[in-house]
Amino acid sequence: MIDDMDTSQAMTAVPMAELYKRQAEIFTGLIDAPILVTSQKQAAAVLVHPDAWNQLIEDIKHYQRLVRIERARRDLDLGNGYTYEQVEAMLRQESIL
Repeated sequence: MIDDMDTSQAMTAVPMAELYKRQAEIFTGLIDAPILVTSQKQAAAVLVHPDAWNQLIEDIKHYQRLVRIERARRDLDLGNGYTYEQVEAMLRQESIL
């Protein structure tokens, strides 16, 4: 999860023109950290290793589930409950069932 990631390394900025000249080196560097691609000294894109991207997506899904759980807890604290059918529909929506 994001909490476990090493965030001590800052992103390296690479001008777009350098991408073509140092493509192999830059893509290999994605294993260590994302790369900020610049165009005319402005941020234009961020390159991220596919494994890091996939982990970010999984982390987002995890945190979204935690938010939904917290909302459900608040609803229960307020006396609002869910029927079995509602819970089943929520679990199916989350691809848990």
